[in-house]
Amino acid sequence: MAKPPSPAGRWVTCPDLGGQVRQYPAAEVKFRPAAYGIWWHEGRVLLSRSRFTHLWDFPGGGVEPFEWMPDGLRREFQEETGAVITVGELIHTAESFIAFFGRPFHSLRFYYLVTGMPQEWTRAVDELEDLKWWDQAAIPWQAMNPEDREALAQSAKRLKIF
Repeated sequence: MAKPPSPAGRWVTCPDLGGQVRQYPAAEVKFRPAAYGIWWHEGRVLLSRSRFTHLWDFPGGGVEPFEWMPDGLRREFQEETGAVITVGELIHTAESFIAFFGRPFHSLRFYYLVTGMPQEWTRAVDELEDLKWWDQAAIPWQAMNPEDREALAQSAKRLKIF
């Protein structure tokens, strides 16, 4: 795990969504808990392609204050895909420091196994470039960030998929 940035003086150094490393006032760093759903169905996994990073990841996102993680995941998943899901086991956690939309965050990510009824999607075009099922042999591992790759590998191991 990478060492967290040190607020040397009053600044924190962290990358933005484009990978540029910048310094931000330490007092501006906010916690951002987020929940993501890993949905395997008939040997395929549902991945979404972020409009912000252009990487493949999982539907989900920031959980609101006083919102339970599973409730936030259900809300975010439905907002991004139109799908109603059942939230299962917490499979992986990750944390990092990242900036987006000009703000620095201490990102806390919770990855859950989810299930539902495969359907036609109503992809959130303001957030997602694409949304599709990937056969396990074709998963775009190199087009995913390391934390998402680890969560996906953990989910496949847990479900004995490969």
